[in-house]
Amino acid sequence: MSDNRNSDNSLFSVQGKRVLISGAGANGGVGHALALGFGQAGANLVLCDIDNAGLQQTVQQLQDLGIDALACQADISDQRQVEQLFLQLDPHLGGIDVLINVPFAFPRRVKPHQLEAQDWQQTLDVSLSGYFYCNQQALQRMLDQPGGGSIIQIGSNAGINALGRGAMPYSCAKAAVHQMTREIAIEYARHGIRCNALAPAQIRTPGLEQHLADPTFREQVLPRILNGLPQGRLIEPDELVGPALFLASEASSAINGVILPVDQGNTAMNAGGGNH
Repeated sequence: MSDNRNSDNSLFSVQGKRVLISGAGANGGVGHALALGFGQAGANLVLCDIDNAGLQQTVQQLQDLGIDALACQADISDQRQVEQLFLQLDPHLGGIDVLINVPFAFPRRVKPHQLEAQDWQQTLDVSLSGYFYCNQQALQRMLDQPGGGSIIQIGSNAGINALGRGAMPYSCAKAAVHQMTREIAIEYARHGIRCNALAPAQIRTPGLEQHLADPTFREQVLPRILNGLPQGRLIEPDELVGPALFLASEASSAINGVILPVDQGNTAMNAGGGNH
């Protein structure tokens, strides 16, 4: 390994931890940032994504830094593909210390009465069931190893507050992810397994950049989004790396079942504050 990997053995270290990150392709934003961040922090990585080209791009970027990672193409909404993903992980890592669930599906932004059943189902298949399939496989392995593990879910402020803007299926899925996080946290705490979620507000992902190219979105929707962000700007994907490293490290050993806002204060503002 190169000098780009952090060998710090401090309380906040993830050096040598065995980490699986789903949705890690370069075209996804958050998972890509987490893969680079955890790789540079010294974690041993298995990365997966449905987008194989984007996944290979992430792996190449890590290799350019002298960091190895196993790439596994998988659609986490397919339970059998998730089972195969973990069977590939087993000989490579010999266990799993940290699972980070990232992907989501958001086929169409329409009002509930316009929503097609297939779009509703696709959102839940990826953004909720996919997390469950990955959690189940990780839990089976964490229960059989000393030291337990840490599961980190990417939730959303949409799972805490109603957004409107045609986000209902996504918001429902993220609210369910938050409750899944709490349930897993309580079920497995005595086994040394923790489960927490990050709840970001609007992130500048490649998908959002595509929306920003639409003048209507840029002129009508973006101002509403920015009005809800107290710092007056979009969140960058790499701003989730620090919170995730914290939740993966021993520094958060007593933190369990927490939905941690990474939202510039959006949740606090919606609790009765104002953006001045």
